[in-house]
Amino acid sequence: MLYCKNCGVFVEGNPEHCPLCQGELEGEAESGAKYPQIAPKKSFFSLSVKIAVMLTAAAVVICAVTDYSITRVPFGWWLYVAAGAASFWFSFSVAVKRRGNIAKSIFFTTLAAAIISILWDLGTGWKAWSLNFVLPIASLSAMLAMAVIARIQNLPIEQYIYYLILDIIFGIIPLILIICGAVSFITLSLACVAASVLSLCALLIFNGKALKAEIIRRTHM
Repeated sequence: MLYCKNCGVFVEGNPEHCPLCQGELEGEAESGAKYPQIAPKKSFFSLSVKIAVMLTAAAVVICAVTDYSITRVPFGWWLYVAAGAASFWFSFSVAVKRRGNIAKSIFFTTLAAAIISILWDLGTGWKAWSLNFVLPIASLSAMLAMAVIARIQNLPIEQYIYYLILDIIFGIIPLILIICGAVSFITLSLACVAASVLSLCALLIFNGKALKAEIIRRTHM
């Protein structure tokens, strides 16, 4: 058995250094490992995502080669394909990284979709479709998805109330845009604002205590 003079302890197995002080060990190491080596499990989901990313990259490269061979322009329509692929995988990564908390995943995916749509709107010549359509539809979808999933999975209100509040606040943003005259098609924006206000009212009426407790917990009051 190995021995460490610095720590005065015996060390089992055959490590190269003392696990406590990283000093040199004396004596003879035991033959064979104390604990068996466990091969890491291969995730089918992770492998599938890597294959999909590789196929996406291949598609972008093929589009770039095809575009240049036809137009002889180095930066042509293939850039839109690349930007679209990047937008999709960014949104996907946001959703997957927070999949342990469904409410959190829904909120951040909605936020990412809104930001990406605004960037696309700016990049393709501002038409305000991101504010007229994407933003209110994304907010409405997020509130609906959160309510449905919470009901199906019987989630306690404490698990999703914080992100529901954020989504409600996010859903009131279209009202500010209407007041500022930033949107021309106001029907969806008004529907989004109405849904946000009704959701807030329902939260106050049916889950007022949980809402108060969450505010106290978040603000440390």
